[in-house]
Amino acid sequence: MAQADATGLVNRRSAQGVAETVTALKHEIEHRGASVIAVIDHAAAARAAGLAMPATQVIVFGNPAAGTPLMQAVPDLAIDLPLRLLVRDDGSPGSVVSWQDPAYVADRFGLHGETGPLAAPHAIADATLDGTA
Repeated sequence: MAQADATGLVNRRSAQGVAETVTALKHEIEHRGASVIAVIDHAAAARAAGLAMPATQVIVFGNPAAGTPLMQAVPDLAIDLPLRLLVRDDGSPGSVVSWQDPAYVADRFGLHGETGPLAAPHAIADATLDGTA
């Protein structure tokens, strides 16, 4: 099981490249009943600005039925919702998938370890990267 680093991020390696991993993650998100709100392609934006950066995409997704009660209880939590998964090329084969550790976010907002819907990125990444998606 992947562990969070000092910044509160969890990282896992995907055997697939960025584009393939993003596609698989989007499929798993939708399979679980959440909606993909946007995919932000940072590398494309960099190219448009005349700059270069490795393939880097962020999937923004959520489920209002799950997230709204959290935001009603802790309005400041809206800064971290909807949820996100980062997929990036780090120069090694495959890609790296990162997300905020749900316990880190829960602790930050005083949810006392009750991660609930905040654990969705972890479950989605695990299902996709372990081949169970």
